Amino acid sequence: MAWQEQNGRLGALELNRQVDAIYNAAVEAGAAIAVWQRPGMAHPQAVIDLSATPTLAPINFAARQPAFVFAPFVSDPAGAALQLHADLWFDGQTLHTHNGNGSHDRARRGARFFAMLNAAPASSPRAWYQAETLRNHAATEREFTALVGNAIDFIRSTGIAKVVVSRTAALPLPASFTPAAAFAMLCERYPHAFVSLVAIPGAGTWLGATPEVLLTLDNAGLTTMALAGTQRRPLHQPLDAVQWGRKEVVEQEMVGAYIRGFFASAGVADVQEHGPHTIAAGPVVHLQTLFRADLPEEARLMLANRVLNELHPTSAVCGMPKHQALAFILAQEGYDRSFYSGFLGPVHIQGASSLYVNLRCMQLGEESAHLYVGAGITADSNPAAEWRETALKAETMAAVLASEAQATQP
Repeated sequence: MAWQEQNGRLGALELNRQVDAIYNAAVEAGAAIAVWQRPGMAHPQAVIDLSATPTLAPINFAARQPAFVFAPFVSDPAGAALQLHADLWFDGQTLHTHNGNGSHDRARRGARFFAMLNAAPASSPRAWYQAETLRNHAATEREFTALVGNAIDFIRSTGIAKVVVSRTAALPLPASFTPAAAFAMLCERYPHAFVSLVAIPGAGTWLGATPEVLLTLDNAGLTTMALAGTQRRPLHQPLDAVQWGRKEVVEQEMVGAYIRGFFASAGVADVQEHGPHTIAAGPVVHLQTLFRADLPEEARLMLANRVLNELHPTSAVCGMPKHQALAFILAQEGYDRSFYSGFLGPVHIQGASSLYVNLRCMQLGEESAHLYVGAGITADSNPAAEWRETALKAETMAAVLASEAQATQP
């Protein structure tokens, strides 16, 4: 792939203002943009797609097409995602363009993008895409605990292991809110999460800081994880001293067993397993087990396709067995999850792919942020405790909104 550097005025701006300028120019041009920072990265990256609005399509890792993918909770066919092709790519220092964009629409949006990028001074307009439809009724505590009770009854009557139920919460946006500033704050607060800002015409604008890997691909192998169990992070206590109850331990083992079964069915024998161990994700901690398979290139690309087709939606956001849990969610949850608990991330960018489950996220409305949170329900669950767990998880995004509001007070 041929890339050409297009620095424009970026060299004169510090990093947060670079991201702000790139984001604003993309939205002004009517282009789709994804900005992200992986755990351990020193700088964020961004991809801009100058085509018409991306459409849902299956992902084929073997095609080796550089893109950022953004998938909903459920899609037809399974594993399909919006794919933002890397017409422009910001590597954290330099903006690159791909030679041969081709179409008239791409050229027009590209010209508009660079005109806005090179305009002075850089601005931070209150601008973002909103979804064409937004069906996410925010359940009250009474409604959610009733849903949890129904899930427990369903589990006990059917004998299935787990159902994950979720809810939304709407919080007002601060008067001076800007997506790029919120993204920068999330990167600062949650350096061990995958932090993202995704803005797509028609699909809306989403911000998130998720701890859950769906898959990563490097030049040797594929990694995925089992993640379950949640509690508030204890103060003044090392992670390896955190104590877990029976419900959380059993839930984590269910997820781990499911992934072992996947690798077995895929014919992958030599799987390395590390965990479970406790990890921190903002104000909460989880149990995590990592699974890795080192394979030749063609085999690992085909295995990556199977992960999307068979593991998504993961048991951590859906339940198990997956098809029975999914049927309960679609019939009983009462709202459209949209891209919450789907997956997102860069594919074949700098020779690697990193897809994460879209947790700890919010969607931007006109005046409100819609936060999405869920809880894994088993036969041992307590409805009131599950409500409190979702409230804990909501703190990740709510804290950013509160900080922005406080920063603008006189």
